[in-house]
Amino acid sequence: MGAFVTGVAVVAVVVAGLPPAADTYRVNVLTYNVCAAGNSAGTCVRDLTPEHRRTWAGQVSALIRSRDVDVASFTEMCYAQVGLLRRELPGYRLVWYGYAKGGGPGREDRCRTLWSDLTPDTAPPDGKTFGMALALKNGADGPPLRRLLRTDHAPAVPGETIHPRGLLCATGRVGPRRSVCCVTHISDTETPRQVTGLVSTYAGNAPVILTGDFNREPGHDQLTDVYGMGLGEGGYTEVDATSCGVARRGGEPTTRGGRKIDYIFATEADYRPGGAEVVRTDPELSDHMALAGTLIGTEPRPRRDGGPWRGSCPACARRRRGRRR
Repeated sequence: MGAFVTGVAVVAVVVAGLPPAADTYRVNVLTYNVCAAGNSAGTCVRDLTPEHRRTWAGQVSALIRSRDVDVASFTEMCYAQVGLLRRELPGYRLVWYGYAKGGGPGREDRCRTLWSDLTPDTAPPDGKTFGMALALKNGADGPPLRRLLRTDHAPAVPGETIHPRGLLCATGRVGPRRSVCCVTHISDTETPRQVTGLVSTYAGNAPVILTGDFNREPGHDQLTDVYGMGLGEGGYTEVDATSCGVARRGGEPTTRGGRKIDYIFATEADYRPGGAEVVRTDPELSDHMALAGTLIGTEPRPRRDGGPWRGSCPACARRRRGRRR
């Protein structure tokens, strides 16, 4: 089934300072919190009707194909959806990480009960039906990183139940380069610094694309550890950030409630932002919208500069891979 799409915002990008066109390549990325098992707030109830769920794989695969997406990531996903999407995207490699049962400890496994009308393959061997996934156009090689995150920040409400969150990374060719692609979903009890530290250890000096639901808006102080570009102390650009000189921490809302909390980050030594679009489906399939974006990377070659920024901004030129956290 095709997708009916309304583009909410397309970010214009200033490309002054980029290397010549022959020295660059484009990477198309999509990230989507699919709210597949519902949530405690009940904001996805209307999106999980049988009529909506029957359109899910067709709509999402159409988003990916129509944008020639190289890397797609999904959070709050059910294992059943992996098989449904694999049927629609036979050329993509899907990498799964389940870290919980849909619905949480002691509750009904909604991943199995909701999606069993569309597929009998609702649970992996370990029984963890709820998690996240990557879809990689050019495949993956080597062992992925699947990590349950630790609590490294106090909850907003003392004594509230803490639900574990995770990080998934896989290595494969993205454009002309062997790169690391990651997806995460964190709450207020896991920090972005923890995520970028794990990613850095796994990736080494490889280019990184880091996506997912960070549950923080762009101005949050903890995202200072992620943003580079002179916007923070980290080593990442983001597709919703324009080029140096007019850089910003911002972007259009990615949730029905009007918040931008979903991101497509990439190592600033390897990429510049090439524009972003928030995408609605019809019918709506989640309380989030998909975030699609383009990154502009450079061909692999020996270099002494700071990457695609190539001195276009002094603050960025001073960056080194050692600053990646």
